[in-house]
Amino acid sequence: MSPTTHSPEQCPLCGQIPSTPFLSKNGYAIARCAHCELLHVKPTPSEEKLRTHYQNPAYFTGEEEQGYRSYADMRRALLPHFRRRVQMLDRQLPARGRLLDFGCAAGYFLEVARADGWQVAGVELSESMSQTASQALRIPIATSLERLPEKDFDAITLWEVVEHLPRPLQTLNDLRERLRPGGGLMLSTPNTGHWQAIRESEAWVGYRPPSHLLFFTQATLTEALRRAGFTAIHIAKVSPLPPLPGWLRRLSAPLQHGLTRGQTKAWSLALWTWRAIRVLGWGWQRVAHPADDIFTTLEALAFRPV
Repeated sequence: MSPTTHSPEQCPLCGQIPSTPFLSKNGYAIARCAHCELLHVKPTPSEEKLRTHYQNPAYFTGEEEQGYRSYADMRRALLPHFRRRVQMLDRQLPARGRLLDFGCAAGYFLEVARADGWQVAGVELSESMSQTASQALRIPIATSLERLPEKDFDAITLWEVVEHLPRPLQTLNDLRERLRPGGGLMLSTPNTGHWQAIRESEAWVGYRPPSHLLFFTQATLTEALRRAGFTAIHIAKVSPLPPLPGWLRRLSAPLQHGLTRGQTKAWSLALWTWRAIRVLGWGWQRVAHPADDIFTTLEALAFRPV
């Protein structure tokens, strides 16, 4: 399949049409491709419908089921992940250079990258959020890749973005063309191999159409990057969330939700308490469900060929 051609009924990864029903959520059908096994919303919503969805300011300030209760409150929850990811980029590209964050939201990752010595640029589809990022960073933030004049980036990042893309191969191809030869792309996305995505699909937060259209495993994410022309692909699993005994799960649910939303008081104490609970859960999982994949997030690093 050409990355620029795609009908609503085709698999966004391999272009095939046959599929099996997997889940119905929010009035949308999620299907498993019979050829490549990618889980995806079928049919793909129209671009106009998706644009209207993301231009609603409530996506970042109130639509918790689809977006964020308060993206501003998420800052302190996101910064540790962003600092760790910048360090990972530094190990691969120690000379720093020019970095593009595609889907940069309020620009929190770009703040961290710039403080680390990167020259930064951003793209954000939401017009209201692109203005927020532009004001915070004091640089222009484009609302589409086509409106971004710069090319030859040393690094491009997509944090929790690829699952939103109606035409992932086209976008990944376009981003690869914006990289210099040998430049690196790094992204994250929910791990659909996680035990809850499999055993408790109705409760899995990653299944949230129409915001999320694609649902990747390690294998399908690797295939997407390969088809988009990237090489030296490495996928890591991060952010463990093991199953918990029922009583501990109920008791710790408010703490987990508060940390996820970035709204918990006594942040450091709450964070260390939750980490201790996860360690206990990890031990219980090894006994009760030893085959479970407990990692909620996939992080990929790939390169444009030289």
